Amino acid sequence: MDDLLHAAKHTPFMTTIDLKSGYHQISVCSSDRDKTAFVCPFGTFRFLRMPFGLKTAPATFQRLIDKFHSGLKDMLVLSYLDDIIVFSETFKKHLDDLKAVFERLLLFKLQANRSKCNFACERVK
Repeated sequence: MDDLLHAAKHTPFMTTIDLKSGYHQISVCSSDRDKTAFVCPFGTFRFLRMPFGLKTAPATFQRLIDKFHSGLKDMLVLSYLDDIIVFSETFKKHLDDLKAVFERLLLFKLQANRSKCNFACERVK
């Protein structure tokens, strides 16, 4: 990770992509939904999407992100939890890299939160 961050310091184009509702984008397997059941005054309910607070949620989400990254070779892409950062040396390469990232997002059925994304910036927070 340190090597990637060091390499990223010298790239003029950066984009941050925030994944909308992080864990909630992952479906709970139908055979596991009963394990997420809870009772409240309005009845018994179970999750269809992975809830925050589930013990295995971070590891499950990280496995998904690792698979997402596996198709992005020869690109400088970092992820931390539900944030993705794309670094590129030229604007044309940045557009190509973003196209590849968005194609992977579609493939994995992941949605970005447009209002929290920053495109082709010189610096990011």
